[in-house]
Parts: sequence; C-alpha cells; structure tokens
Amino acid sequence: MGRTAPIVAALLLFASVRAALAYTAAGDRTFPATILLPQAAPADEFYMTPQTQPVTGGQTTKLDFTLDKTLTERLGVQLSDGYTWLGHDAGATLGGWQNLQLVVKYLAIRDAQHEALISLGVNREWGGTGAASIGAAASGATTPTLYFAKGLGDLDLGYLRPLALEGVLGWQFADTAPRSDAVVSGLALEYSIPYLQSKVRALPLPDPLRAMTPLVEAFVVSPTGPSGGSRRSAVLGPGVSYAGEGWEFAIEALVPLSRGAGSGPGVAAQLHFALDYFFPEAIGRPLFR
Repeated sequence: MGRTAPIVAALLLFASVRAALAYTAAGDRTFPATILLPQAAPADEFYMTPQTQPVTGGQTTKLDFTLDKTLTERLGVQLSDGYTWLGHDAGATLGGWQNLQLVVKYLAIRDAQHEALISLGVNREWGGTGAASIGAAASGATTPTLYFAKGLGDLDLGYLRPLALEGVLGWQFADTAPRSDAVVSGLALEYSIPYLQSKVRALPLPDPLRAMTPLVEAFVVSPTGPSGGSRRSAVLGPGVSYAGEGWEFAIEALVPLSRGAGSGPGVAAQLHFALDYFFPEAIGRPLFR
C-alpha cells in the first residue's frame, strides 16, 4: 500500500483538466530542462533520466521517472521514483526501487521583463518505500526549497545576453536518526543558442546547433551535524540540451567532486516531454482555473 496510494493519486490528476498552458519561461526566456537540478517552476511534463557511474567496488545504474502536474497556473505537484541496479565487481548485481518522492511547488514570482522566476516548494521523501539493498533510506526526509532562474537578456551584454542562471537551495530535515539533516544546493549556467538566434543575432549556424543550449550544473548535498554514515556529495555536470517540438533531450558528464558522489566520471541523459504541447486540451492543462 506504501507505493500504491501516490501512484493512484498521480493517475487521478489526469482527469477533468482545464486552464492555460504551463512551461518554464519568463518573458522571452525559455529555460531548458536540467538533469541535476530540479525544474524552477511548476509545469506539465514527463521525463525519464538514465544515468550510470562507477562507485567504490562496482557500478551504479539508475533509471528515474518524473511526472510534473499543475493544479493551478502557479501551483503544481511532482511525483518521482526510479529503479537502481548496483553492480559489484566481485558479486551479483542488486536491483530495487528508490524511495518515492513528492514535491509541491508554488511559482511566487514570474518577472517577464527581467526574465526571472522564483518558486517555493516542499519535497517529501517517503522512507522505507525503496529497497535497502540499493541504498534507499529507511528514514524519510522533508526539504523546504527555494528555486530560482534568471536570464541575462534584459542587460546590455551583447553576445552574453543568451546566458542564464538556475539555482536551488533547500534544507533537508531527516525524520529520524541515523539519517542526518543536510543542506541541498545547486547552480546551473546556460547559454541558449535559440535565444542568441532570435533575440541577439541570427548567425549562419547548422540547423542542429540552432536548437542547442550548452550548460554546466553543480549539485551539492552537505550533511549537517552527525552524518550517520552519509558523506558530502558534490557533482559537476557539463553537457548540452537539444530542444525539439514539445520535447528535449539532454546529456551530461557526471564529474564527482567528492567521495560521496562516486569513484569516477559517469554519464546522465534525460528525455523530456512537454504534456502541454502534446495534450493541450487534456492532461497538459492545470486542474483548476
């Protein structure tokens, strides 16, 4: 029953929807989907994120699934889960589900003129819903979070106007020991070639390049107080996002900056579908006006 109720709740969100389109944009700026950082604003979208990386004594491979659904134009929920395979150099591969997570997110500020977004949210991880054999915590956690995004197109910076920043800052409160509280933080720097072409100067670039956004992300989880065996995890993700009609594909290297983030470089990808593009009159609209 622990996994059934949230899934049923997500399916119920697909019924009787009405209102406007939802997307991560402010004015002329559309922010690309990111892999390490959560999205900056509520949206109607579904994405899959496979990744693999060496760890001490083996290799970890994950496939995450995330569904974002708007309730109103500014309020949304997100349900995510994933499956992990943990391969050991000297033994069999273990597999299991991760803990379920639910995020409630509210878009507090959308400043079109300054290409800025600020959202507030709460992330709830249900401890014990995943498999302990692949490292899913028995204790849950709640994380109040601030999300922000800012494009530089409103500044007189010439060819730097396509730059944008996205970030996240939260405090994770563990339910019980030995799990530790933690500070969750991240920052992404992006250069939007679509913005360059449409708002700065149309250059004679090949068609595939016109839809790309090179970016680099950094994401850090820092335990506070007694660690309970957990270690600081810091990872750098340089990569590129490619935007199609209602979909995006991103790929990044995973470069560990601390022992808790892996024993070597890995790779992550994301295939992202905008439900408001494909189903504008159905599941792609907020539930309430």
